[in-house]
Amino acid sequence: MLHFEASPRGRSAIRVLAPGTTSLLTAGMTALLQEEPGFEMLVVRRAAGRAPRPVVPPDVVLIEDVPTVPVAEAVGRALGPYGETRATRALIVMETACAHRVFGYLRLGVRSFVSVDAAPDVLLAALRATARGEAFLTHDVARRVIETALPHGPDDVSLESPLAPPAHLPPRTAPLTAREREIHLLLTEGRSNAEIAEICGLSSKTVKFHVSNILRKLGMRNRIQAVVHAAQSRGRETAA
Repeated sequence: MLHFEASPRGRSAIRVLAPGTTSLLTAGMTALLQEEPGFEMLVVRRAAGRAPRPVVPPDVVLIEDVPTVPVAEAVGRALGPYGETRATRALIVMETACAHRVFGYLRLGVRSFVSVDAAPDVLLAALRATARGEAFLTHDVARRVIETALPHGPDDVSLESPLAPPAHLPPRTAPLTAREREIHLLLTEGRSNAEIAEICGLSSKTVKFHVSNILRKLGMRNRIQAVVHAAQSRGRETAA
C-alpha cells in the first residue's frame, strides 16, 4: 500500500506531489525542491498494510503526460483522491508538446503545462503559478497550441474549440492601452506573470491586474484564449 511523507517544511510551503511519475522525474523534482525554500515535496513511500494517507492535501499534483494513457484517465488517477479539495491543482509535464492532448487537458480544467526539459527556474515558476491558480504554458507548448489552433489561417478556430472566444461574452469594451498591448504581446510568447513583471519593471500584482483587464476587454475566459486572439490578429494584419 502507499502512504505519503512530507518533508519538514513550514505550513506556508507549496506542497507538491508526483504520483505515478517516473522515478527519474520524481528524483529530479525532489532534489530541486529540497534546495528551494517555500516548497514541500510529498514523497510516496511503500508500506505493507497501510492505506494511502497524505499528511495534508497537495497544492500541486504533477502529471507526467504519457501519450498512450488517455487524458481523462491520467487526470482522474492523479486528482481523484483530492476531488473534494478544489485547492489542489494539476501541472502537466510534457516530453513532447502535443496540442490535441493539451486541448484535452484544458477541457478537464487543467491550465498549467511545462516541458520536461524546462530549466529549474521555469519549473519553479510553473509550480508557483499553478499553486496560485494561474495558467502557465512554456514557450514550446504555447507555440504548438497556436500552430494547431490556426492550421489553415487566422480565422480557422472552431467555435467548439476550448480556445474559441465564448459567444455569450460581450465584444471588446474599450481599446487596450499601450501597457496592455505590451503585456498582451508578452502573453503570446507564453510568458508567465513573473516574467512579464521582470521585463516590464512591474510588480506581479500589477501584471495580474493588467492581465485581468486585457481578458475583460477582449471578452476572453483565460489567457490561453488571449494568446490565440493575438495570433488571429497578426494573421489578419499579414493578410491585409
